[in-house]
Amino acid sequence: MMSDITLKNHDIEIIDFNELYNTEIQYSIIESLYELDLLDYSINNINIKRWFLHQIIYSVCEKVLSKDTKSIVYFNNTQLEENHLMKYFSETEQLNYITNILRRIEKLLPVKFYISKYSIEYLNHLINTNDGRGYTTINSMISKINSIDITKFTFSKIKSFTKKYELSFLNTDYFNRLSTKLLIIR
Repeated sequence: MMSDITLKNHDIEIIDFNELYNTEIQYSIIESLYELDLLDYSINNINIKRWFLHQIIYSVCEKVLSKDTKSIVYFNNTQLEENHLMKYFSETEQLNYITNILRRIEKLLPVKFYISKYSIEYLNHLINTNDGRGYTTINSMISKINSIDITKFTFSKIKSFTKKYELSFLNTDYFNRLSTKLLIIR
């Protein structure tokens, strides 16, 4: 896997969600589900959903908080690398579920996602070869990043969402940290 891409001319970091998922998120999910004896349940089970949501939101927010530049989370929704969760949930189930989660999170948090059919390696190749598809993708990402107005962002939707799914780590202090960080790097 490739690491994140830094676009120095635009002061943007493209965070590779697929790598984050394979190196961190899947292991946290498996560990939690194992401890709760939930590995044999369907991905549609409410407890499974909670752990996917928890780990994805937490890992994405922590990754964004660790960056010193504007960032966008890039997800290739056509394929996943072989991972341990495939023993319990098919690749298609995981891809569909992750795509839905990321679209949902984007509506709730001031974090932007770019869902693409290209892998980050292929996107990097397009950028390095000056291919128009690479620049079109970058321009779409820049437009998406610039469309966020942090000052108008309230956390009322995410607060009700966290209550519904019992995501206790997402408290007011955490949201304040996230919004302050995003305001600083604007």
